[in-house]
Parts: sequence; structure tokens; C-alpha cells
Amino acid sequence: MVKLRYQGYRRIQYKMREITQLPLQLYGSISTEHGDATAMLCRDADRPLEAMIQWHGEGLQPGGVLVELIPLTEQKYRLKPIRFYVADNGGGLYAPTPLPDAEKLFKFNGNLEQKNNQLIGFWTDDTGRSKPMQFGAPAKLLKVKAKKLNSWNAFKIWAGEQRQNGQFENFRGHGSNNFLLSSTLHRAGRSRLERFCYETMPTFRGLAEAILDIRFAPNDAEDFSVVLGLAQHHGLPTPLLDWTASPYVAAFFAFSDALENRQNRINDTHVRIFGLSEEVTRHAPSQVTLTSPAVNVAYLAISPRKNPRLLAQQGRFLVTNVADLEALLCGIEKNTGARLLTAVDVPIKCAVEALEDLYYMGLSGATMFPGLDGICRMMKHEMAYKRAPVEHPPLPEAPTERLTSVKGKDATDIAI
Repeated sequence: MVKLRYQGYRRIQYKMREITQLPLQLYGSISTEHGDATAMLCRDADRPLEAMIQWHGEGLQPGGVLVELIPLTEQKYRLKPIRFYVADNGGGLYAPTPLPDAEKLFKFNGNLEQKNNQLIGFWTDDTGRSKPMQFGAPAKLLKVKAKKLNSWNAFKIWAGEQRQNGQFENFRGHGSNNFLLSSTLHRAGRSRLERFCYETMPTFRGLAEAILDIRFAPNDAEDFSVVLGLAQHHGLPTPLLDWTASPYVAAFFAFSDALENRQNRINDTHVRIFGLSEEVTRHAPSQVTLTSPAVNVAYLAISPRKNPRLLAQQGRFLVTNVADLEALLCGIEKNTGARLLTAVDVPIKCAVEALEDLYYMGLSGATMFPGLDGICRMMKHEMAYKRAPVEHPPLPEAPTERLTSVKGKDATDIAI
């Protein structure tokens, strides 16, 4: 009996390794009695055998279901519903209590089989009718074609051109041109936005209220966005990407990151600065909601209340539920002909020159991060600057007797 249990445990571990080979976010479709729905399957790396399946479609009721993936064989999984989600008035998904009996789509059970980089299977409603569903990774991940620049001065010329033509009005810097254009949440191995909104954010909000001695209304959209911005700027993984109205601020973040991490990235040669067009707004939904069942990318206006960094960095945010934002934007460009994204690569060897130049422009760690943290970051950068030694005049000859202290009237001795 012990042997059988051990073998069963080993089989589950093997199947978990199989499922973890798939991307955390897959795209596909689900057939319903009202037509085919576009769907997404999202998982988190720390819970690989849970999946959020969400769908939407014209004329269809959007929804979602959190399921447990129960291994049946090496490649097959039974879907066990854990929680059901319906759309609110803003288009986001929430879990109603109790679940509406009228939603027959939520009488959900099914199976999925892993075939290469796809999950293919069916779901069955309460009438016993079987309907197909399938999920897979995009066939080709598109990437932006970055322009190679050979110097810091060439970047300043490029930045001036952006100001003149005004096509790209928001900028973002990466310390390596090998980094993906992806949110910190997705880079942390999280793809389930409903879990982030209903588990992570309430915890952070409560702790932020204790630190800041302020109350944030849990159901107020503006307060939620303020808390979200605070989380992003203080290091919590979120579905936001920071952008700035200044290409020089973007360059500061790119080069400072490269300089601070040069010991760990010995093979990296260039930083990357992205430019993003306001045209993105035309392809965004009219209302921003983090738990949208559809592919979602949009600008999000956040008040700088309690967040001086946001004001100092001329910051703007892009919110998305897509793990590979670069591929999404490049795909929209290919399909519509719109110019949404551009990028330039600048040699990392320009970091010291760039940061010194930016310092004289008034951009430093102290100005980007108001407070002691920013001052220390500025001084750390200055310690990395390679300056030639200063020529000093010759010292005067030393006196025959060394002066060890000075005594003034009604004063204590001062050692020299």
C-alpha cells in the first residue's frame, strides 16, 4: 500500500512537470450553446494545477471559472470547478454569492489533453452536451525592431526628434535589451488577475493604511488606482508598466539599472528605451478593469496622492492582463498598420557619461526618488563615475613641531 501511494505521488509530480512546461497564459476558444467565445487560460507558477478559464464574445455573456487540473494520465487532466465568475457592470469578473442558477454555462466539468504546446478538450453542461475548447500559445511571438545607436549623443538626437514629431509621447527604459516588455506581475510568474485583485490587493491596502495612517475606500475606483500605483512604485509585482513623458527619465532608469547590475549581466551590451504612441488608447476598452475576461491593455490615470515619486518621474501607467505585451502591440501594428511602439538600443558602456549628463540636467536618484533612498542611490551612482584624478598644488613644508590641538577661550581641545 505504501508503494502504491509513493508511485501515485511520483506520477503527480511528473505530471506537474509536464504542465509547467506550458506557458502560464494560453489563448483559445470555447464553444457554447450561443456561439463560440474567445477564451484565455491563466495559471500562476506557485499553483500550476489551478487554472482560471475566462471567455467573452459578441452577443455572449462573459464569464470565468477557476478549475483544478486533476491529472488522469501523463497528458490528460480532469477539470474540477472551484469557483465561478460573472461580469459586473464594468465588464470585470467577480464571484457572486450565491451563484445564479440561471447561468447554465457554469454547470461546468470537462477534460483537457496536453498536445505539444496546446491544451485541447471539451466541457459538458448540465444537460450532458459536450462542447469543444482549446488553448495554445501564439504561433509566432512578434518583437519590436529596435534601432541601434552608437553613442549617448546619438540618443540625445533621437530624443529631440521625438519631441519634434510627437508621434511617441511615452517612454520606458530597460537596463538590458534582452528584457521582455512585460509587467512585474507576469515576470513574477503570476497570470491570474482575479487572484491579484481579490487576494493580493486587499492585503496590501490594509498594510498601506497602517503605514500611511490613511483610509482607502475598498470599492472606490480612484482609491484603488492610488493603492495600485503605490504598490507598483514600492516594489510589489503588479499588472502595471511604468512609462514617463520624458525620454531622458526613461534613459536614467535604463542606465542606472545597467550600472547597478553590471556584475550580474556581463554578457549584456545595450540598454533599450521604448517609445509608445497614444494610439494605444484607440485599441483599448472604454473602461479599464483589471479582471476583464478579454485581452486588455490601456493607459491608467493614477493620482500622485501619497506618491511623490509618480510626480517626480512624470509617470504614466499602462495596465494589461497580457504576459507578452510587446508581442500584442506588434501584432496590432501588423493587423492595423498603426505605429504603436518603437525602440532604440544604446551601448551600456555609455552609462557613466549618460548618468553624469543626466545629473547636470537635474535627473538623479535624489530627484527620481524623493527621500533618503534616492539620495543614497544618487551617491552610489557617483561612486561609480570614473573621473581622472585632480591635480593638487604642492603641500607646504611641514612645521618642525606637529600641532596636535587648538585651545580657544572657554573651549575644549580640538584634535587635528
